[in-house]
Amino acid sequence: MTDHFGLGRLAAYYDLAMHQLPRVLRKESLDCASLTGQRWRSNAPVAATLWHFLHPSGQIVAALTLDVESDPISAIPLLEDLYYSSISCDGVPLERIAADRVGLTVRNGEQTPGFLPERHQLVFCAAPAPDDIPDDDTVQRVIYRTDLPYRPGRSSIVQPDELNRRPTTMGGLGPYVSLLCGHQDYLENCVLMSAVQAVGGAARLREIKEVAHAFANRFRARTDTVRDIHSRRTMLEAISDGLSHLELELSYSVEAGSDIGTLVPALRVESFHNALYAQMGLTNRSATIGKMLSRLSNAIAAELTSVESAEQRAADRRRIRTVVAVTFVTTVTGTLSLLFGFFGVNAAQVDDSRSMFDDSYAPIYGLIAAILCCAVVIFGGMRLKEWWSERRESRPGRGPESIHGILAQEFGTILIDPQRVAPSSAPAPVPGPRTGPPSGEPQLG
Repeated sequence: MTDHFGLGRLAAYYDLAMHQLPRVLRKESLDCASLTGQRWRSNAPVAATLWHFLHPSGQIVAALTLDVESDPISAIPLLEDLYYSSISCDGVPLERIAADRVGLTVRNGEQTPGFLPERHQLVFCAAPAPDDIPDDDTVQRVIYRTDLPYRPGRSSIVQPDELNRRPTTMGGLGPYVSLLCGHQDYLENCVLMSAVQAVGGAARLREIKEVAHAFANRFRARTDTVRDIHSRRTMLEAISDGLSHLELELSYSVEAGSDIGTLVPALRVESFHNALYAQMGLTNRSATIGKMLSRLSNAIAAELTSVESAEQRAADRRRIRTVVAVTFVTTVTGTLSLLFGFFGVNAAQVDDSRSMFDDSYAPIYGLIAAILCCAVVIFGGMRLKEWWSERRESRPGRGPESIHGILAQEFGTILIDPQRVAPSSAPAPVPGPRTGPPSGEPQLG
């Protein structure tokens, strides 16, 4: 960063923290005479530079710096064109130029991907004397990018104390535009670095939220049948692994970037950096999304506990079946051993001259048959009970797998399938104005 920007006495701190701050990936000067916009009709800029910064998260942040000879109010149309990416160079949109410079190729028939919605504009102007400091009306017109009057006290503009401490310095921050006057060049460069850091963090935060919503929708649409227990565990483990990556990305790509004071010990830089993160909503949003990830992780852990319980029950049933099968085999072999052992006994009840199928041996055969029948009945009864248990657990119904199921189960809420709701054939007609009541009758307001 110090090779492209003059950072003064703070350069050493930026060099020490180069792996935690954005770095310049590419720099290109543009032809000022070829820059055109839809709303901006003033003189051409004195200098125009297209920057590509590499964010610590791996994202590429594009920035366009313009040196314009104009007062802040006259630059409002230019701010509008820049915010809505309505700037072109030699007829080529700025979005396409920025994409081509980083090697983003577009196939035939495909549209060039545009910039992400996260962006922030910085307006710097000189203030040699205290009278040159813009008044509050000018500040709000520039930050809101509109040349309209406003009501005092009805604004979200923040003016950090350290940026407004001297009579010839001023700093006003809004969610999308910031105006700084009378500050040194090195401080303006530090402010630019903070804006690049904040824009990259905001884009990463939005992506984390989108992925978290996708994980939540996948979790809510899960199946609760015991027959598909392996797929449920695989799905839950995949979501749990993804949540761990999201939490790490949230911590190091968004939350860590909000602290600049430990890297660059400068009051004005830290004051602007903290105020910018607060104005762009990154501090509150990262806390909210962190809670979302934490609660989804807790829900995944609870569901995994339920899956483990179902797997344990299935393992117990398999163990019971194994024990029953072994017991059955042992019973049969024991019974046959009893039979053949009886005929092998040297006793008066066993006559060598008689056949083993003689009617006199019917009692012993009846006893053996009764033992076998009891074993079969016991095994069949246990298997039938197990089958009923599996069917009851896998029976679909209004279970507590979603908030709608919980409401239906606990409070009797009626569930409506959105897919079966027929759309209205035609919009309802708008009623006309009411006729006034007859004279003498009271009129209801």
